[in-house]
Amino acid sequence: MDRNAVTGLVLIMLLTAGYLFFAPKPKPQPKKEPTVITEKVEIPVSDTLPAVLADSLAKKELIDTYSDWANAAQGTDQVFRVKTDLLTVDLQTKGGMIQGAYLNEYETYDSLKLPVIASKRDNMLRFVFDYKKRAIASNELYFVPITPTNNLTVTGDDSLKVILRAKADDNRYIDQVYTFSGNRYDVHYDIVMHGVSKDMVNSFVEMEWKSILPRTELAISNMRQKTFIAYRTGNDVEKMSAKDDDQEAKVNSPVKWVSFKSQFFSGILIAHETFRSGVLKMTTPKESEAVNRVMDARMIADIQKGQETKLGYMFYLGPNEYYTLNSYDLGLQKEMDLGWSFVSYINIGTTYVFKFLENYIGNYGIIIIILAFFIRLLILPLTYRSHVSMAKMRIINETPEIKSLDAKHKDDPQKLQVAKMAIYKEMGVSMFGGCLPMILSYPFLIALFFFFPQAVELRHQSFLWATDLSTYDSIFNLPFNLPFYGDHISLFTLLMAASTWVYTYYQQQSQPTAGAAAAQMKMISYFMPIVLLVFLNNYASGLSLYYLVSNVLSILQTILIRQVVDDKKLLEKMHSFKATNQKKGKPSKSRMETWVDSQQKKQQELMRQRSQPNDSNRRTRRNK
Repeated sequence: MDRNAVTGLVLIMLLTAGYLFFAPKPKPQPKKEPTVITEKVEIPVSDTLPAVLADSLAKKELIDTYSDWANAAQGTDQVFRVKTDLLTVDLQTKGGMIQGAYLNEYETYDSLKLPVIASKRDNMLRFVFDYKKRAIASNELYFVPITPTNNLTVTGDDSLKVILRAKADDNRYIDQVYTFSGNRYDVHYDIVMHGVSKDMVNSFVEMEWKSILPRTELAISNMRQKTFIAYRTGNDVEKMSAKDDDQEAKVNSPVKWVSFKSQFFSGILIAHETFRSGVLKMTTPKESEAVNRVMDARMIADIQKGQETKLGYMFYLGPNEYYTLNSYDLGLQKEMDLGWSFVSYINIGTTYVFKFLENYIGNYGIIIIILAFFIRLLILPLTYRSHVSMAKMRIINETPEIKSLDAKHKDDPQKLQVAKMAIYKEMGVSMFGGCLPMILSYPFLIALFFFFPQAVELRHQSFLWATDLSTYDSIFNLPFNLPFYGDHISLFTLLMAASTWVYTYYQQQSQPTAGAAAAQMKMISYFMPIVLLVFLNNYASGLSLYYLVSNVLSILQTILIRQVVDDKKLLEKMHSFKATNQKKGKPSKSRMETWVDSQQKKQQELMRQRSQPNDSNRRTRRNK
């Protein structure tokens, strides 16, 4: 090996030794831990004990709250439907209550199913009882159907029973029993407590029924005017005010039934016995027109404790038809606002006339025309007497005798009136002969004013351009809202007002024209069509149609009577009457004449007494 090779090998060895000595030592690496799969460890190890503990705490809380009913406070809320010929009712297992009830033969103004009880979250039908010092509310329990829930349909005279049960155990349970009939608007509702009452603190339960009544009609203002809570205590039916202000009534006497009455339909809770007392509330959501009113009834129902305790009720869920409500013989028909006592009998008769005519006539517009014709024919004798009496007044006021009295006593109206009355009596003319027959016809007009806005028979019945005779017939919608008038133009109301003006014109031709009072009456008469135009624009078009037809018939009657009545013959009859009375002697004064004379004497005496102090002062000044 040469010198260079040895030298190179030594250098390599030295470099290798130096590198090994001076090179940095590697740091010790941390011990690597095994990878943990959290999903596998989380269930069997980490969370097992907390879940058991949470479940235990939840059960303890349920037991503390519901006592023996803790198991019934857990479940799944289900809804199933029962359908009859007239009703569609949804029942829900939580609370075992009616979730919604709809009428099969009616629709809302916007063509939806019409609810008597709407499916609203805040609606409630529950009973509350004290059990082992705990208040148990039925709406917090789950009621399991113990009857089949498939194909729940009943028709005709058949009935169907649905039982929902909440159990504490096999010996203690509560059944809610609903019995449906195929061709009736009522649903029987029983609460049966088995083995429960022995642990109840009180001998009563509290029933609460809360219902949010939705808007179902076109004119919400008209709907609210006919929506209120009615209830029967004894033989009397009380009604809350239909104002928009919140209403509350505390009833401390037995209550047979409570009605949540809307314009055309009602939900009525009827007790087989009676409720002991109750608190009724009605509120109106002014910020929304989607809701009509909110009704709430809290009633106290006494129970007889025993192995089995039963509370019996019935729901009426249907239209406000007088003959239907009256058929229950419970005074339900008294909830309807048919007007004052005498007027209500006219409306009762009208409902049966409608019922009779609808068997033969399919259009309610024609039925209204026939009704107007029938009533005008019925009061025709009164109309004839009224026209003849007004003709007599007009003729006699144009005679020289009356005109001379007007000039003679123009400064003393009382003397003028007494003198005229004496001549009227001599001629056989009554001052009130023209008014009294017309006054007797007013009850028909007033009665139908109450009847038409709540006649369910007119709902969605069309005639000519009116699509619904139970509400206004708008032919033009205004871009603004006029106070008292509204935001539309109702054609039937417009025609009715025009016919009223024409009828007033014909009436004025038959009345006396002399005197300031007559002129004032004429002005008032011509102002009435304007009032009716404004006031009835938002009312049922069926009402305006009736008034229109009645006015047209009245105008025709007036024209016909004028053709029959001869003014000359009337004047001859009056002179003949005067001659006959003169032969019999001076007639005695009437009550009206006697009253006017007494009033005149009192006024003269009062004026004399007022003048006495002045005479006394004059005498005193003379003496001085």
